[in-house]
Amino acid sequence: MSDSTLSVTKAYGVLYGSTEGKIDYPHHVGRIAKRSFFLIDQQGIVRGKWIGGDLDVFPSETLLHAAREMAKKR
Repeated sequence: MSDSTLSVTKAYGVLYGSTEGKIDYPHHVGRIAKRSFFLIDQQGIVRGKWIGGDLDVFPSETLLHAAREMAKKR
């Protein structure tokens, strides 16, 4: 799904350049989302979020662990 108006990006607080001090890519400020992952349950509740910097790589094991833990609680 595309977020061409950036409404979802803004609602989730991940608009690039909105809170950072040093900006590595000034031409992208206010135009793209930060690298982010959200864990959302079946009711639409955000149960986990990971918001990274410009070049952060999220360890997949951390995300998988959180998803597995949430699945156990169902």
